[in-house]
Formats: sequence, structure tokens, C-alpha cells
Amino acid sequence: MAFDRYSAVCKPLLYTTTMTRARCYGVMVLVYTIGFLTSLVHITLAGRLSFCQATSINHFFCELPTLLQLSCSDTNINELLQVYNAAFNIMISVVMILVSYAYILHTVLQIPVGRRRLKVFSTCASHLAAVTIFYALAFFTYIQPHEASSWDQTKLLSACYTVLTPTLNPFIYSLRNKEVKGALRRLWERKLVPRLSLF
Repeated sequence: MAFDRYSAVCKPLLYTTTMTRARCYGVMVLVYTIGFLTSLVHITLAGRLSFCQATSINHFFCELPTLLQLSCSDTNINELLQVYNAAFNIMISVVMILVSYAYILHTVLQIPVGRRRLKVFSTCASHLAAVTIFYALAFFTYIQPHEASSWDQTKLLSACYTVLTPTLNPFIYSLRNKEVKGALRRLWERKLVPRLSLF
């Protein structure tokens, strides 16, 4: 998404040749392949563990950190791989996004008309908001040591990045739409402003 924004803002005349269907499919296949291989490594290592304690997971879903807590065998390798893998995936993604947005910011600051700058910033701000929410919550879920986090805190963070981010995405991205802004403005003026004037 950051590369798409970079192509659209920094090289708009080359956008259709840069963001071809084949390139989009290639990026999609690369992302899914990396995700599959990462999961395969974690599943293979978790399959070698012994589970002799409780048989129920104290979580909303079967997530790797909670699964490792149930094991009675040594999980140091699993936990180390989980932290390094999460740090690597998050850092690579964040660095790519930051570099793309640095180029976008450089290009936007060269635009002479302030209205066009505002349009580009509003387009990019929605993506940055969604990415920040997701990566911040994922970072605190997978990178922090298990001794420092409570089960309730881990459950809340996991629920937030699996439920909150996808729920907020339509709102974040649709607030750029003029029709949605107009509908919200009309709702505000008709429903909320008359009630506030009563006080």
C-alpha cells in the first residue's frame, strides 16, 4: 500500500506502468509465501513440544504465545524465534513504509499549491493511521517479554489488532470520501447540534 501511494504521488505519469496487474500479483504472492513459510516454521517447532499441563488455552483463540505457555518442555527456541521473527517482519514493513512516505513527503513539499498538498496528505494519513494502529498493537503483543505482560493485557492487545483494526479500516478510509464527509456533516447538524443547543 505504501508503494502504491509512493507510485501515485511521486511518479503519477508512470503509475499505470509501475503498478501493473502482474506486479501487484507478484507482491501478493510474495507476502503470502513469506507468511506461509513463517507459519510453517512455527507450527513445525510447536509440534515438537510436549503438553502435559492444562488443556485449555486462556485466550480468545489459539495464538502462539499462549500455546507456548502451556508447554512443559523447553520453549526458549520457539520464543526466541517468535520475537526475532516478529521484530524482523515489523521492522522491514515499517522501514519500507517510512522510506515510501519520506519520498512522498519530499515530493509533496515541492508542490506549489497548498490545496493539492492537503489532498495528498489526507490520502496518505488514512493509510498511516491504519498501519500505526495495527503495527503498534502487534509490536506490543509479540515483542514484549511474557513476564512483563499479564494474560488480560495480552488478550486485550490481541483482540484489538484482530478486531479493532479491521473494524476501523472502513471508517478510516471512507472519511476521505466527500460523500461520507457530507453525510456525517448533515448528521451532525440535524441530530447532534439541535440537542446541544438545548443545554
